Amino acid sequence: MSISQFSRAFAQNSKGGIDWIVVIDTSASMRGAGGTKNIFPQVKSSITQFVNTARLGDTVTIYNFDSDVTLQAQEITIRTNPDRGKLKQIINNLKADGIRTHTGKAVQYALKNSARLNQRPNAANRTVSIVFLTDGLEDIRGISNPVPIPQNNQLLREQQCKPYVFFVSLGQTEHEKQLNKFANHPALCGKGRVLRDPGGIRLNKLAHNIRPVLIKPQIDASLSAINLPPVLPGKTIKSIRINSISNVDTKVNLQLKDIEKSGVKLVSPSTVDLIANQAIAIPIKLQIPANTKGGIRKLRLVLQATNKAIAPQTIDLSLTIKPQLSVQPKKLDFGSVVTGKTSEIKTLVVRSTISGTASLKLQGNFQDVSLKQPSETVSLTVGETKIPVQFKASESSFEGKRIFNVVVTPDDPLATPLTTEAEIQVLIPLGRKIIFWSLLILLLLLIALTIICFIQRKTPWELLQDIRSRKHLEGELELIEPQPISPEEEYISLTHQQKPKVNLSALIPAIAATNCDAELIVNWQSGKKYVYIRVLEGVIFVNNEKITTYQLYDEDTIGLGNVKLRFNWLGNQRPYEPNSGLENF
Repeated sequence: MSISQFSRAFAQNSKGGIDWIVVIDTSASMRGAGGTKNIFPQVKSSITQFVNTARLGDTVTIYNFDSDVTLQAQEITIRTNPDRGKLKQIINNLKADGIRTHTGKAVQYALKNSARLNQRPNAANRTVSIVFLTDGLEDIRGISNPVPIPQNNQLLREQQCKPYVFFVSLGQTEHEKQLNKFANHPALCGKGRVLRDPGGIRLNKLAHNIRPVLIKPQIDASLSAINLPPVLPGKTIKSIRINSISNVDTKVNLQLKDIEKSGVKLVSPSTVDLIANQAIAIPIKLQIPANTKGGIRKLRLVLQATNKAIAPQTIDLSLTIKPQLSVQPKKLDFGSVVTGKTSEIKTLVVRSTISGTASLKLQGNFQDVSLKQPSETVSLTVGETKIPVQFKASESSFEGKRIFNVVVTPDDPLATPLTTEAEIQVLIPLGRKIIFWSLLILLLLLIALTIICFIQRKTPWELLQDIRSRKHLEGELELIEPQPISPEEEYISLTHQQKPKVNLSALIPAIAATNCDAELIVNWQSGKKYVYIRVLEGVIFVNNEKITTYQLYDEDTIGLGNVKLRFNWLGNQRPYEPNSGLENF
């Protein structure tokens, strides 16, 4: 598991989870009223640092009291820094403006909250710690129905020795005897303390001083990875990490027990400092002797804390040591071979510390080249084994260089496959080359023609006609004004002109009297044919817009003086343009 997951799991499973109930005196004497020293800013600052020492999984409840008691924060769980920030804001907003010091009522509220916390389902794994911060004697003058400190003895007896109670006396004078008497009440079973901290200058160390009293010191450790990677003899392993966490500050000594006497040694570290509740990944280095045999070796790592109250932790390691094999040469050049023939024979030399069998396979760009020999598995011996290698090129091979790998795979599962690069040049006879390329070119042309016909949805003959008429005008002109004399004059086909360019005056005689003329021309853009009109003389309008050169679309109207034409070209409608007033249906 990851460090963060390991830390959270430890916080949840250890008995270090503490429910802090902090009760703060906010009477005016805390800020110097009546001639006392103003210690309240220092107290708030120290309590803020105290919040920083709370651990992940702890909860914090805050009360303030003077003549009455006010709940400021109810059981805020420390999970992230924003949780601490919320508590710090509450502390920062506290003001010491109260009159009187109703300590007994504050004790009552804290004990009732403690009783509620100890009734939760997970109460057995939690510890409640009540911390009172006050600078003076209890003062209940003028308070109706006051609750003196001794009145809470019955509540204390009902707690059954569960909460810890700490009174921190912040005043310059000795704390009152009532606090000491209450803290030493038999119902607390020795879990009460009265601490002196005049001015509140050591509150930041309060949690460090209290926590060891509340919890049993312990460490926890586990491997960061379940399966360790196999290693070779003579190597140093640096990839092992031990996830470790302690609920107290302590130094840990590390020792490696070589159960099978394999000679594996712990290089580092020998000692590690653990900070309370801070997860750490301990990098472990192990040295594998060069003469160690392959196989699985059992090891045991022992983490022994210098704090004798902490039980040692052991981690069993299963280390796989691989056998050593090598192959030479790293590259084989088999020269050239004609299709259908075999290559020359080259020799691979395998050096191994184990015996057994191995198989040869090709890997990569070998395609139409096959392994001629060895035709089956080969025997490996301890020491040096020579393996003859030969290839055959198939009859249907293409000419060109083949570069691929010859992989030698031992049958031992711990052994790593060995790889050698092989290079061979395949040649094709000249006669076969000529026939091959001729057929290939013809096939490519046929495929290209088929694809074009499919895309264009036309026969080859229709494509030929399209090529011939590629630069010819298409569509027709419809004479709208003046009214044509005969039906034959109403439509003039541009397609039948079979021209790339034509003057309108040459097609429609009525245009000659307008002193205007234009030409229609073909223009290709991005593989598509377009028809443009270009003014030769006079003023010409298209769709009531004066133009010089204009791209025509189906049903565009052309005005030349008193002559009005419509350009028709099916399938070439004007594309929709935003804000043009046109709509697509």
